[in-house]
Amino acid sequence: MLLKSCKNRFFIYFAIFCIFLSFSCFSVYAEDDFSRGEELFRQNEAYEAIPFLKKAVSEGSHPKAYVYLSVAYYQLGRYQESLDICNLGMKVSGTDKKVLSFNAGNTAFSMGDWASAEAWYSKAIMADSEYAPPYLNRANSRMKQNKIELAKEDYERYARLEPESTVAENLEILISLIDDEIASQKAAKEAMALEEKRLKEEEERLMKELAEREKAAQEEAERLRMEQAERERIAKEEAERKALEEAEKRRRLLEDVAASLQGTQTQNMSAGAEGTVDYDYESELE
Repeated sequence: MLLKSCKNRFFIYFAIFCIFLSFSCFSVYAEDDFSRGEELFRQNEAYEAIPFLKKAVSEGSHPKAYVYLSVAYYQLGRYQESLDICNLGMKVSGTDKKVLSFNAGNTAFSMGDWASAEAWYSKAIMADSEYAPPYLNRANSRMKQNKIELAKEDYERYARLEPESTVAENLEILISLIDDEIASQKAAKEAMALEEKRLKEEEERLMKELAEREKAAQEEAERLRMEQAERERIAKEEAERKALEEAEKRRRLLEDVAASLQGTQTQNMSAGAEGTVDYDYESELE
């Protein structure tokens, strides 16, 4: 019974040892993949490093493999693959989010996608607000989008974080030029606003003048219409008056003619005595 118990414990310990050994071997091999990829990467052998770094990424052996692999793809001009690795690394625990975001911003910038580059640099800054490089590059991406005031803020922030930067002198000149450009744009906007106001006032004046002309034309047309109507009324009344006068003349003429005829008949009237027969004799009919 004791022998059987010892054998059981032996097999249990052996199984545990095998499991531990397998994990140890996996870790060694994975570390070898990453180490080899890192070595080749540091020797500027990006193409040769990629297979080892990809394997390290797929095995999840080393968070830094995502950074190296994204840069290796970038160096070979394989920008989309570089972005894909950055996106993948952002979802993995333990990876350097600010560096991955910064690298993704550089890749997007190289692809000409200024808005995406700005967004990636902003993520890097959110991961570490004291991390200087994203401010400089975000400023550049904002300049590409003509966001010069926001770009100026980033340049100034970078200058405060990196006062000894090799670009400090040029950066000071650039900020001064941006100030001049901001002032110039402000003046141009003010001039444009004044011109727009002038044009609007001129348009309103012309519209008012046109409305007044139209109103005057309508009033003139109404005046002419009323004058015409008045002339027509007067002409109609005159025609009616003449017609009445003519009718009255005709009536009087008829009366005069009738009166003259009546006077003639009266003078020629006879009592009938001249042609009468004396009936004092006895009628023959009796």
